Amino acid sequence: MNRSLPYTNGIALAVLALAALALMPLGARAATCDFTVNLELGYQGEEVRCLQQYLNANGFTVADSGPGAIGQETSLYREKTIEAVRRWQVANGVMPATGTFGPLSRAKYLSLIGTPTVPTIPTVPTIPTVPVPTIPTVPVQSSAEKNARTSVKEAIEAIEDAKDEIEDAEDDDEDIGDADDLLEEAEASLTDAFYAFIDADYKDALNSAEDATELAEEAIDEIGGGSDEDELEESIDEANELIEDAWLEVAEADEDGEDVDEAEDLLDEAEEVLEEAEEALDDEDFDKIDDLIEEIEELVDEALDSI
Repeated sequence: MNRSLPYTNGIALAVLALAALALMPLGARAATCDFTVNLELGYQGEEVRCLQQYLNANGFTVADSGPGAIGQETSLYREKTIEAVRRWQVANGVMPATGTFGPLSRAKYLSLIGTPTVPTIPTVPTIPTVPVPTIPTVPVQSSAEKNARTSVKEAIEAIEDAKDEIEDAEDDDEDIGDADDLLEEAEASLTDAFYAFIDADYKDALNSAEDATELAEEAIDEIGGGSDEDELEESIDEANELIEDAWLEVAEADEDGEDVDEAEDLLDEAEEVLEEAEEALDDEDFDKIDDLIEEIEELVDEALDSI
């Protein structure tokens, strides 16, 4: 039987199924935030700090320690905030769960805190209702199930990225080649992964999800998605992860009673350089980024050496 679904419904079902299986509670209400703009990667403002405080207070922790942790919320919208928002979106049925806090997310937030929704929201396609099983206790996940779940999530993100790239290329009247066909194949593979996951065939779910991710990446490559700008953006993301990992090591050293003052100063400096690299990317000053990334790596190494 052909189980292929249209793109929107296939993605929505996968997200809903993962949300049901994760059994994530909604948590208590936090202080009311006044969101007036879309919050996305690279955005900076006090709305981000309020959003992080709300997420931390409701069980969708931005970070266990360091920037973004409870009491250390920041005004920067970065990868950890995106991941926390994505988990919140999945748990509350906001689809697609992209990690961007836009109109649909703001409307859901207002409904959760009991405030009437006024903003105009784009029409959302009708999505088939998926029954959510009532399970008294959460079973222990096997490693196969965890790997399959992670691969399905990665496939969803890859397809979303490919769809955005194709839409941007079409808006710019660029030749997208076979990107549309590859995206359709990726959606079909994701649907197969979804059904395999529901059937607890985690090996097949993993393989199908990996196929979907590969096809989505091929779709991006077909329209020149793997540009130098994308590679530099990936380098910036890796530098951000390097800093976050270093903060974790500094936190552990601090708990052990070690002097971490110098390390914290160096990591603060590394974060400032990271912001400069992100600004250089926005300004398309690509030649400057490699030097900034190298400076970040040196500052992180010095910070770790100091403890």
